[in-house]
Order: sequence, then C-alpha cells, then structure tokens
Amino acid sequence: MWSTIWVIARKELTDNLRDRRSVFNALLSVLLNPILYVILFGFLNSAFSEQAEQTLELHVIGAENAPNLIAFLAQQNVEILPAPDNPEQGLLSGELDVVLVIEEGYEEAFSAGLPAPVQVMRDASNNGASVLVRRTEQLLEAYGQRTAVLRLLARGVSPTLILPLQISAVDVAPQELGAAGTMLDLLPVIMFTAAFMGGFYMVIDMTAGERERESLEPLLLNPLPRWVFVVSKYLTALTFTAVATLLATGLFLFLLGVPFIQDLTQIQLNVAPGRVVTAVLIVAPVVFMAVALQMLIASYARNVKEAQTYTQILSMIGFMPALFLAVLPIQSAAWMNYVPTIGQVFLVGQVMRGEPVTVGGVAISVGVTLLVAVVALAASIRLYNREQIALIG
Repeated sequence: MWSTIWVIARKELTDNLRDRRSVFNALLSVLLNPILYVILFGFLNSAFSEQAEQTLELHVIGAENAPNLIAFLAQQNVEILPAPDNPEQGLLSGELDVVLVIEEGYEEAFSAGLPAPVQVMRDASNNGASVLVRRTEQLLEAYGQRTAVLRLLARGVSPTLILPLQISAVDVAPQELGAAGTMLDLLPVIMFTAAFMGGFYMVIDMTAGERERESLEPLLLNPLPRWVFVVSKYLTALTFTAVATLLATGLFLFLLGVPFIQDLTQIQLNVAPGRVVTAVLIVAPVVFMAVALQMLIASYARNVKEAQTYTQILSMIGFMPALFLAVLPIQSAAWMNYVPTIGQVFLVGQVMRGEPVTVGGVAISVGVTLLVAVVALAASIRLYNREQIALIG
C-alpha cells in the first residue's frame, strides 16, 4: 500500500512542479520574508546609529538665559540653533524634531539652588525624532547631575550621599549573541511563515482545485481506499512545505553571515550548526500540523476562492503569534507548551541563545502539535469518505 502512496505522491508532486508559476509564487512569498526582515532591521539599526552619532541640531528658545548650559551642550556635539517664532507649527509639520525652551526664570532659580525650569518640546507622533529627543533629555540629565555634584562639593558634602545605590549593568549573554538577540527572535517568525505559506497553493490545488476542475471524481473511482489519496496528497504538500521551510531558514542565516549585511545591521552572528538543527527539529511538528490543517480546510471548502480565504486566515493565526512574541517582552510559562506554535517560539529562542530546554517542555510541545496534525488529517480522510466530496459547491 505504501508503494501505491509513493506512486500517487510522486505523480502529484510532478504535476504541481510543472506549474512553475504556482511554485514560483509559493517560494517567493516564503523566501521574500527573510530578505525583507533583514533589510528592514538593517536600515532601522543603521538609521538609529546615525542619529545617535551625528551632530545634534538643537533649536533653543531663551539660550541667553543659561549660558553655562549652552556651553555644556556645545561640548557634547550639539549645534545650537535659534528656534522659529512658531515652534509648535514647526514640530507638527516635521520641520523641527525637538525644541529646547529655557524659561526666563531659569537664571534666578539656578542661582538660588532651586530646580531651574526647562521644557523639551516634541511631537510625540513623530517617531523619527525619538532618538534625538532622547539624546536631548539625556544631555540635560547629565548636566543636572554634574551641577548637583558641584554644588555638594562646594558645600563640603560628599556627592556619594545622593547616590545610595551603585548600579552596574552586567550582560551575561554570550558575546556572539548579545547584540543579535532581536534578530534571532525573528527566526521563529521566518520558520512559521514558511510552514504555513510554503504549501499553501499546492494544498488548495490538490483539493478544492481538483474539485473545481472535476478531476477529483475520476480519481476517487479508482479501486483504492480513499485515505490513500489523502495521505498521498498530504505527503506531497508536506515535502514541498518542509523544503520551503528549510530554504527560508537557510537563507535567513546565510544573509546574516554576508559581510555587507553584517555592516548594515552591525551584528556579527555566529550560531553553532547544532542549534540550528535542533531548532528545525522543534519546528518540524508545526510543519506537519500546518499542512494537515490546510488539507482539512481546503477539503471542506466548496471552491478555490473559499479555500484561499480560509487558509489565509489559518496562516495568519499560525505565524502572527510568533511575530508578536518576537517584539513583546513576554516571559515563557509552562502552559504555553500546550499551545501549538507558541510553545515552539520560546523553545526555538532558548535553543538559539544557548539556553537549556527541558525534555518535558519539548515533549509536551511536540506531542500536542503532532496530535493536532493527526486529528486534522483524520478529519480530512473522513471528509473524503463522504460522497459529497466530489460535488462542486
């Protein structure tokens, strides 16, 4: 029987590979993701680095009220510029990024040892100015701390009295992964996108597509159990999806090793091959589940258009959690291993960062995901055992 399944699966795979346009679209949607993520992250990182290092053009109102502050800022790679008459309009229009306002009572309050009033004007909706605004605030904080220390010394008081804690940041991440954590968090997104999109077109074509072309009924008239056809189609889509997932993963890691990309992202990534293999094995059950769920949905749908709509929703549900978890500061919990895809997100992240993973957590995550795949495949076989399966909706 398995030889028959292999013959049918090879025939399905050959037929689908002949449709080069569909194969190209499927691979393009999968392989485009790692390229876009790497380029996007690279440009963002480069833009933030340039803003943090370039001369800060700071528009100041009332600069004459605080000559010492202005002199301090000028020593910190800041170019002091006069502000326009209407700074609010300049900020709202995007012509200005940040405006420092030194109020008239600044000199009196500063001389009296009181908090001197200054304002940092910004447009909170202008995300592009966030780095420059933060630089301005940090410089003001540094000037305030220096002034406080000098005042205490002038009064014969040790500045350490206002510093009850000495805080030091200690990064325990491996040197090769410390700066690449954000990029590695995107790896599950790449892998899950490929798992849910790699065999998308192929599954629809072999199920709802055959029904629309009226080629499904002659196929089912063959003297073979119908589960043979379902398993054959499933293995065909599974093979293509697995290859697409491996290609997307390999392309993502390859791009991060290209010198030009490393210069762009300012990340030197060196991950042991064993970690990559372990991550792929953890994600493998997701590939089984994704294809099985797509088979079930596409077999239930009445036509290709309906199948595309439903499977696209499934794909979004499949890889969007990985995208959210990659950017949100959420800690892993034991219950997450019981939720397919979510448990794998944290497991892959732990493996790629060299953190230990528990055998129980991996077993639960893999077992639950494979159980969903088996149930979905069994449901697809049950649908194919119904005579209505060949009817056009």
